[in-house]
Amino acid sequence: MTTIMIVDDYVPSHRLMSFVLEQYGYAVVTALDGQQALHRLDSFPVDLVITDLTMPRMDGIELARAIRAHARHAELPIIMITGSVKEQDEVKAAGVGVNSFLTKPVDSDDLINEIQRLLHPVPVRTTASSER
Repeated sequence: MTTIMIVDDYVPSHRLMSFVLEQYGYAVVTALDGQQALHRLDSFPVDLVITDLTMPRMDGIELARAIRAHARHAELPIIMITGSVKEQDEVKAAGVGVNSFLTKPVDSDDLINEIQRLLHPVPVRTTASSER
């Protein structure tokens, strides 16, 4: 079963996202901030992380940077969700290796589409020049 970690200091967000993800057959692990998420990553096998940008103790940017710095988790897909519409936040997120950046309120279909895109990328077919 695919496991997704939700990192957000706002518990109602955990509940809502957990409900949606579980409806699609995903297992969910939650954390209230980046520090707790890093500890849980060592205890739970996780296939993807969804993190809020703004959290106490360790925000989403710091969490993404720490995940990318850890060899075991360096390739873990990360979706960042935020209420911020500042372009510089999206640029910072991309700069630390965040794979997808969504703004709140997040449409459930958009979230599921991003998760599926990151976990099950469609291979690009190339045609060899000799086949033409």
